[in-house]
Amino acid sequence: MEGKEIVYIVGTKKGAGKTTVLNRMLRDCEGCCITSVGMDGEEKDSLTGEPKPRVRVNTAQFVLTGERFLDLSKFEILEVFSYNPIAGYETLARPVIETDVIVAGASGSTIKQLSQNFHLTRIIVDGALDRLVHAGVVDGAKIFLVVHSESADSLRIFRKVLFASKLAKPPNEVEIIVKDLKGVWGITKSGQLVKISDSCLTLGETNYDEFEWLYVSGIVTASVLRLKNRLSLCLNNPLAVAEVPDSFDNIYTVNKVALEKVFINSSSQRGLSTTLRRLLKDSSIEIEDVLTLD
Repeated sequence: MEGKEIVYIVGTKKGAGKTTVLNRMLRDCEGCCITSVGMDGEEKDSLTGEPKPRVRVNTAQFVLTGERFLDLSKFEILEVFSYNPIAGYETLARPVIETDVIVAGASGSTIKQLSQNFHLTRIIVDGALDRLVHAGVVDGAKIFLVVHSESADSLRIFRKVLFASKLAKPPNEVEIIVKDLKGVWGITKSGQLVKISDSCLTLGETNYDEFEWLYVSGIVTASVLRLKNRLSLCLNNPLAVAEVPDSFDNIYTVNKVALEKVFINSSSQRGLSTTLRRLLKDSSIEIEDVLTLD
């Protein structure tokens, strides 16, 4: 990955402990920038009305958030980016005093700009539950996953992130050809590049026997994933799969992600750590209890 380290903090359910992990990371992160593809830091959850932990930043840190959430008496504006109809202009700012902040409205393209063009030690992204796919738009992103329970939904998200983190990069000659393409493309056995469709959702009848590689820039349907038994698949976003296939053989990704650490709340389900360790198998990925974060 070019630029700075990008860490996405993703929870499998509201109230899993994501903001607690976020604040613990911020405590020792001088020169880092905090942002969110959803919303975090508000006093009460916008959907449930339940109280939430605040997000606190100091004068050695930066925030990327919607202009509507910035108190200009507490922040210095450094850069203005794209307009978000809900949050206003995405704004990079530095606090002039230690303060609470609401972070919201960041886009993947702006996060990429931050990583490449600004002197930041780390970019920490609060990942919204319904926007998991955003964690796969930047090559080299690390994921801190906060797992709420052994529910079917939580384990489905866990398996998807684990699957994505196992995918390797395609050969360099393939990545160079496809990385900036949009839609569904095939590479024939003779090396010819052929556009097949604008999306997996609009695919028609196609003779895949002539292709050695199939590249998909957006969502990847289950039917396309099954083609891995006939040719090599290259995804742009490893988290854009409609379902997790039974294996990752013959599937590659342009944007490589890494499951860096897993957090749990041991008070919610005591057998959760054992279940996750079984799914991780021989992986060295650490599992930490959010209740131990001081």
